[in-house]
Amino acid sequence: MWAEMNEDWASFAVESERAVRAALGESEAVEDLDDEDATVLPEGRDRLSVAKTRIGHDFFRAAVRSAYDGRCCITGLSVRSLLVASHIVPWRDDEANRTNPKNGLLLSALHDRAFDRGLITLDGDFRVVVSERDTPRDDTYFEESIGQFAGRRIRLPEKFAPGAEFLAYHRERVFRG
Repeated sequence: MWAEMNEDWASFAVESERAVRAALGESEAVEDLDDEDATVLPEGRDRLSVAKTRIGHDFFRAAVRSAYDGRCCITGLSVRSLLVASHIVPWRDDEANRTNPKNGLLLSALHDRAFDRGLITLDGDFRVVVSERDTPRDDTYFEESIGQFAGRRIRLPEKFAPGAEFLAYHRERVFRG
């Protein structure tokens, strides 16, 4: 198998996908899987796809970035390409507040991901709370990059401070405490 895989990655990937689909009893016929299935082939091809665009997100991003002076409110990181204007209440959950900068935090990409996945949240005093659930106890990197901020107050902006109602929603519905 190892030799076969190293010899022809594309064919091996297709055959592997067929085997997985057959084992899982997926409704799509295994025979229908062909070389045009872009989700299977590891080779570098382009294909056109249709994507949704978030109208108003550019405004939201600029307002949140400006409010936090271009720095992560948890770590102070200022590398623009590593910062994300994160929604406190997820975009999909509150249509009326999608572009409201009070529903935003400027976070490093890592802390944005942790926030979105419910590994961290903010309490009513704007202090970082780290989930006790699903967090590794023996992971030095996690502790140094996320855990060390537990109990620390975020840097609050002068304008567009995070809305208490948004943070309450995040604690109740997103946070995995």
